[in-house]
Amino acid sequence: MSRNVLICGNDLLVEAILQHNIVQDKEISFIWYQKDVEFPDSVQDILNSAVMAKNLRLTATNTPEWNDIDLLLIGKSESASEKDLTFEESLRAEIHWTQLLINQAMANNFAGKVCFLTEHGEEQVFSALRFSGLPDNAIFGLGTLPLSMLVEKMISNILKIDVRQIHVSVLGTFADAVPAWSRGLVAGTPLLSLIAQENSLFTQNELTKIEERLKESSEKSLLPVILASIDRVFEALFSSFAQIIPLTHQVQVDEQKIAISEPVLLSTQGVSQLPTLNLSEDEKQKLVDIKDQVLSQIQSLTGGR
Repeated sequence: MSRNVLICGNDLLVEAILQHNIVQDKEISFIWYQKDVEFPDSVQDILNSAVMAKNLRLTATNTPEWNDIDLLLIGKSESASEKDLTFEESLRAEIHWTQLLINQAMANNFAGKVCFLTEHGEEQVFSALRFSGLPDNAIFGLGTLPLSMLVEKMISNILKIDVRQIHVSVLGTFADAVPAWSRGLVAGTPLLSLIAQENSLFTQNELTKIEERLKESSEKSLLPVILASIDRVFEALFSSFAQIIPLTHQVQVDEQKIAISEPVLLSTQGVSQLPTLNLSEDEKQKLVDIKDQVLSQIQSLTGGR
């Protein structure tokens, strides 16, 4: 499979993604979307830094060959990056940015996959699916994947166990996250059973501390784990090894469609839904409340339609 990635945005995260991949020198062709013909110095600096890469190719353009793009990565718009915006103003700026990009892409025969990187991924996934005509499996958001990887690493540090032996999914949204403790595993052992053991290194207090850390997390503090999350997405899309990871994707709530982060199978084919997790009653209720909140936000954008 070819690896042509069009990345959109000029924010810190987009620049970090490019620098990260330049250092790793992956066999990926990155095309950096620019709205203007003249590139700012910050863009030119990163283009220059890619010169030493042997495998990675980085170019910038305002007229990409949309029909050659395999993956569209969408970061923050310039409007949404402005200071002192309310949540509603930021959200509407991102939706407008989404529509501009998707409309341009579809008008030029784009048939790849789309991944949103922003905190408004739920509304952006819903919006893009609503008017793009792309299949459900082609559009998703990074969602709570970085938070899941952070939780697994924190548990790994506490228990001194390889992080690859730890599996905990964080559900919901980036701003309102629910760790699925009831389904967590440590080397195949239920996480909660470790808490029940006498003299265990892992206690309920540790879970509370981790949940507090999630609430305090910002894009800046999570930057390393966000980059690692994108590595996971690339591995799933550009290799024969699929990944079961939580991503923002479209789900059905009663008779309404919304988007939220839950575990999916991500592969070269895109996103495939998995059977619903058997959560605890408390986790189920928290997730229901989050879905209701996302539905309300989507209805406010669409006028209830």
